[in-house]
Amino acid sequence: MKILDRYTLKAYLAPLVWCFGVFIGLYLVLDLFGHLDDILRNRVPFHLLAAYYGTMVPLIFIQVAPFACLMASLYTLSQLNRHLEVMAMRAAGISPWAIIRPLIWMALFLSLAVLVINETVAPRAALVTHQIKENSLEGPQGAAGQASRGLKSIQHLAAYGEGHTLLYAESFDPVKKTMSRVTILQHGKDLRLIRRITAESAVWTGFGWRFVNGTILHFNELGLTVGRPVPFPAKIIQAGDRPEILEKAESKSTFMNTRELNHYLKQLGTVAGGTVQKLRVDLYAKVAAPFACLVLTLIGVPFAIQPVRGGAALGLSLGLGIGLVFYGANSILLAFGKGGLLPPLLAAWAAPLLFGALGIRLTWEKLA
Repeated sequence: MKILDRYTLKAYLAPLVWCFGVFIGLYLVLDLFGHLDDILRNRVPFHLLAAYYGTMVPLIFIQVAPFACLMASLYTLSQLNRHLEVMAMRAAGISPWAIIRPLIWMALFLSLAVLVINETVAPRAALVTHQIKENSLEGPQGAAGQASRGLKSIQHLAAYGEGHTLLYAESFDPVKKTMSRVTILQHGKDLRLIRRITAESAVWTGFGWRFVNGTILHFNELGLTVGRPVPFPAKIIQAGDRPEILEKAESKSTFMNTRELNHYLKQLGTVAGGTVQKLRVDLYAKVAAPFACLVLTLIGVPFAIQPVRGGAALGLSLGLGIGLVFYGANSILLAFGKGGLLPPLLAAWAAPLLFGALGIRLTWEKLA
């Protein structure tokens, strides 16, 4: 490693570590105070709190990493520019990319680190924190309070549950525990379709779903129908998960890595088009999101270097502002993708690629 690279990297690492420490610490403190009443009321033991906040750390890390990179880059380059070190480097004939090279490589390294954590640690950590929060921190009273506030009906629900059962409902009300226009596909262990159930509506009885105005159709080993559809006015059938499980069906992507989510999408097939569209956006976003570290670094570089007096503070403000614009644009594009207005791949990668290209161009113009 060249002396200049070591010098720049040393100046960058200190604010980077400081940003991570502050962001993670603030997040944990705010969450602790937010759940303090629940912790005291439910008398949550210390080992559960330690497990909850311990497993939360990698989840916080992947959330704050892009802004930590942005803040560290802004501070490092603004300090170098303030002391005219950037000007001295340029006067010595050093290329613009040689100046920012250590920051780019570090941002790329952190992007890959976030990607690895997303694929290995984060899904399990999200599941553990979710279970502890639901069962110990909030408890039955928290769940009851949530129900009393009223939950929105879920449109185009699709869930692949136990027993190789795929359930699709046009709408699902988690409070009334009802579904409308239900289709259930039951498969065997070899994933061969065994039975198809359709119904106009369904209501949870406490131990099973009561389907109304439906039909049952059976299939043989070759996948051909056996006999005619059998209609029924009302029937309790042990098919489909409990309402509280179905309520979280679309959030399952949080507890999966890309391989598991891709397998889940193959199981859903084409029955639940709306849900498959949303999950495909989540799938591509799991790969695209970690590179926000690199994108925000590229965005922050040109705004950190302002040759005019007082420009450092202005550059910091502009860099933070454009970072927030990036996240706003990314959220909008993801929403368009989940709504079917954009292809999932384009929705996930459009903002990182556009803002990354913008950062490269502005950096070149600033340092050329």
